[in-house]
Amino acid sequence: MDIMADNGNGISRANANPSKSFFIAMLTRDIDLIDCILDLLDNSVDGIGEAARRANVQLDPDHPLQGSTVEISFDRDSFQIADASGGIPIGIAEDYAFRFGRPDDAPELKDGTIGLYGIGMKRAIFKMGNVVAMQSSTGTESFSLNLNVDEWRKDPQVKEIDQDHELVEWSFPLREVVRAGTAVPAGTSIKITELYEGIWRQFDNPTFAERLRRIVSRDYAFILSRGLIVNVNGVRIDPVMPVMRVSDDFAPFKHVETDDGVTIEITVGLADPPPEDTSATARNPDSGVYGWYVVCNDRVVVSADKSSDTGWGVKPVPAWHPQYIGFMGVVRFSSAEPRKLPWKTTKRDVESSNTFYQRALPIMMRATKKLTDYTNNRRADSKRLKKIEKAAKQVPVSRVTANEQMRLPITSTNDLVRIEYTREAADVTAAAQALGLVGSSPAEVGIQTFEYFFKREVTR
Repeated sequence: MDIMADNGNGISRANANPSKSFFIAMLTRDIDLIDCILDLLDNSVDGIGEAARRANVQLDPDHPLQGSTVEISFDRDSFQIADASGGIPIGIAEDYAFRFGRPDDAPELKDGTIGLYGIGMKRAIFKMGNVVAMQSSTGTESFSLNLNVDEWRKDPQVKEIDQDHELVEWSFPLREVVRAGTAVPAGTSIKITELYEGIWRQFDNPTFAERLRRIVSRDYAFILSRGLIVNVNGVRIDPVMPVMRVSDDFAPFKHVETDDGVTIEITVGLADPPPEDTSATARNPDSGVYGWYVVCNDRVVVSADKSSDTGWGVKPVPAWHPQYIGFMGVVRFSSAEPRKLPWKTTKRDVESSNTFYQRALPIMMRATKKLTDYTNNRRADSKRLKKIEKAAKQVPVSRVTANEQMRLPITSTNDLVRIEYTREAADVTAAAQALGLVGSSPAEVGIQTFEYFFKREVTR
């Protein structure tokens, strides 16, 4: 940044240089530790594909990550992530990899890229600890970086060009730079020590590793299914892929379209039979598995969502209720231009105002409504239908074939009567709150109040 001062009465410049301490605080303040680790994992995944492109190697389209491994390990003293991918070329390291955000002249993001904003690696290392040791090699060239964050933070890195001009140049020193013929094996490793107290206490908690494994197994299910191996503290993670019931009676809805370089794939079906008892005391399957999944370039950014972001509670779709346990919806967005996709900087939330997401949402909602209608209508014949539902095979969503019409068993309406009654709106709202049905229609509240009475007072 060029800063010029004029000691006369003419033009001058006000110093607007950023404070390193403020910048680091803002960069790391609102991101969870697990999200930081996932950012580093994203970089490893991208590195594998980028190395293949540099070497002009054609990867297996079904298993492009086959044979690639990422090792993640941590304890109260350190965190480390290491891969054997293509490493970071020295030119990229010098000009782009350590910039805070992607500069305008950075190389174009390639097909299947997960990294997006150019802040993940820096945000992760600043979040975790004070001392960073990094080594990277393409197999031909290599470098290392040793950074003491506190010392770097205190160094303003301002250079005086002449009496009236200064240059602010934030940079990290690269060491052991070998531009040709390196003996360092291809790959990248990052080790962080002098962990901050809030970080090492999380690493020291035995439940943290299990939580991380669970999130990786779900949010990287599509990536792991393409051949990548991820080990967390020595334990290999298996993908947990969303599944849907498929049989002669069941066919999930699957819609695929491509617009302006973005492919949208929407799949909706039944993963498990809906529960018989939806009361507050019922012992039903973990509802945290069911709902909508939003996937961008094979990275799950929203899991088991039941909010208005995916259409729940937006007319004509009812608000989520335990009655809909078993519902599974997956919308996948893929593009060679990842900036077009509906994900936020943390990759843990959907950008609902995104053009392509708004294109997909009405289709998602129509499919949701069809399945919720089925769960409403099946009550009169639930015993027969449950047998059909359980008999259907569970198929991973990636293997569901395109089908513009959802196929569901015919529900019987014999011997059914319609019940209608009118009550004060405030009473209906109070009943909805008591039943956990806030946001549901009055008709749904009426159905559930009848079910509540029938199960407790009627014997047959």
